[in-house]
Amino acid sequence: MKSAAFLVIISVCQWLCRFGESRLLEPNCGIRTMPSFHRTRIIGGSDAEITSHPWMAYLYNEFHYFCAGTLITNQFVLTAAHCIEASKNLTVRLGGSGLTRSDGSMCQITAEDYSVSMAIKHKYFTPSIMLNDIAMIRLARTVKFYDHIRPICIILDPAVRLLLEDGMTLMATGWGLADKRMHPHLLQEAPITVMNRNVCSKLYDVAITQGQICAGDKETNTCLGDSGGPLGGVVNYYGDLRFVQYGITSFGDIECRSPSIYTDLSTYSGWINMVVSQYRK
Repeated sequence: MKSAAFLVIISVCQWLCRFGESRLLEPNCGIRTMPSFHRTRIIGGSDAEITSHPWMAYLYNEFHYFCAGTLITNQFVLTAAHCIEASKNLTVRLGGSGLTRSDGSMCQITAEDYSVSMAIKHKYFTPSIMLNDIAMIRLARTVKFYDHIRPICIILDPAVRLLLEDGMTLMATGWGLADKRMHPHLLQEAPITVMNRNVCSKLYDVAITQGQICAGDKETNTCLGDSGGPLGGVVNYYGDLRFVQYGITSFGDIECRSPSIYTDLSTYSGWINMVVSQYRK
């Protein structure tokens, strides 16, 4: 993940809004706990505590890490369809900010690995133009929620699209390549600016549909390895601050210095709900 060299402070206030009767896929979602003051942080850096993003899923095979995802219920992880196509013998790791199962802190937060019982890609996924780049993974066993393992919020209402405006700031997280073209040892977070779809249409010479989001710039962006991870922000849901996922990291330019494309979840909330209803155990 490419991040700006300076510290950017995002005001939660710019996210406050209400959704009326909109439903959440998982009621106990989007809840974050403050990191313990015993834990160390890099001043002005972009390392992220797993308790700040407890829904982050780390996808790897017998060889290496290759994609991210998000826990959305106690059985399902959301990711990009091209991540599912890219690997077999998939394992999902939850609850860890680093590349190892233990975070090395005094509290010794330990990640948990889950086998995959089923992977479901959108049936109209088109790899050549990365259209409908969305997939879901059903885990082989049920997840228990803790402070470091919780689901992200998925709003089951296409009207969430109305919240996205050009110039607004969302948060992206992942383990993708950083400025030195190396995978970081810890989970990274970065503020990402939403751009007009026409910017990405001209850049990639392809029509960017309503089911896609254009976001990022040369200073702050996602990169190779961030695929499948979330683009989201904080929302006031009936008086509670919840972290809601708006998009899935899909693709971008090879240098990671131009806006990237994200799958817009407002278009796929019905598909997500259908998959959960049809395939849950």
